[in-house]
Amino acid sequence: MSLLAVHELTRRFGGLRAVDGVSMQVEAGGIHALIGPNGAGKSTLINLLSGSLAADTGRVSFDDRDVTSLPMHRRVACGLARSYQVSSLFMRFSPLDSVALAIQARTGSSLRFWRPVSAERALFDEAADLLARVGLKARQDVPAAALAHGEQRQLELALALATRPRLLLLDEPMAGQGPEESARMVELLASLKGSVTMLLVEHDMDAVFRLADVISVLVYGRIIASGPPAMIRADPQVRKAYLGDDDADATRHVAASA
Repeated sequence: MSLLAVHELTRRFGGLRAVDGVSMQVEAGGIHALIGPNGAGKSTLINLLSGSLAADTGRVSFDDRDVTSLPMHRRVACGLARSYQVSSLFMRFSPLDSVALAIQARTGSSLRFWRPVSAERALFDEAADLLARVGLKARQDVPAAALAHGEQRQLELALALATRPRLLLLDEPMAGQGPEESARMVELLASLKGSVTMLLVEHDMDAVFRLADVISVLVYGRIIASGPPAMIRADPQVRKAYLGDDDADATRHVAASA
C-alpha cells in the first residue's frame, strides 16, 4: 500500500526546473532511497514533500489525504517528519531535554511547574527510551555541543522519532560522518525498518544498497528509473547518468555497492 504518492510535482527557481514533473510512490513499511548526482534536485524534492517549500504544480498525497497545501507543522501532525543535511540543534540543551521538548510539542502538554510530577516523569521517560533506541543513553545528559558529529545526527533522528512519524524523510543522514559513524547509522536505520517507513536521500551507495527496498534515481529534476536494487544496479541509463560513465568501472562500482 502506498503511504506517500507524488504526482507531477514541479518546482522552478527562475528558469531552472529543480524538480520537473516528479511522480513516485513510497510503500508503507519499507525504505525507499532517492539517489542522484549533486544538483539533481533531491533536497528540493524533500523540501516539497515536507512542506518547507511550496510546489509550483503537482500533488502530494499522504495516507490518501491531499497534503499539497498543508504547511510543514500540519504535515508533521499527520505523521510526516524529516531530518536535515546540516545539524540544527539547541547546542546548550542536553539530548534528554531536547527530546523531551519535542515530545511536549507533539502532545501539546506543558512543562509548567504545576504539572503533576508523574506526567513530567512520563515525558522524560519517553525521551530516555528514544535516546536509548538511537544509541545515546550514555550521553543523554551532556550538552548537544559536546556530542560528536555522528552523535548529533543520532540526536536529530531521535527528535524526528519523537513526533511519532509514519513516514520519515531522511536527507543525507550519513553526511560528514566517518566510516565507523556511518556504519552505526546504517545499523540504526536498519533496526528501525518495519516500525517506520523511510524515504532516504543519500550519497553513500554502500548504505543505499544495503538498506533500500526500492531505489529511485533523480537526474536534472526528473526520475529516470525506479525499482528494486537489483534492477537499478543493472540499469545502464542509471550507470551513465548517475556515475557519469557506462563503462566496466561504473558497472563494478554499482555492483560492489549492492
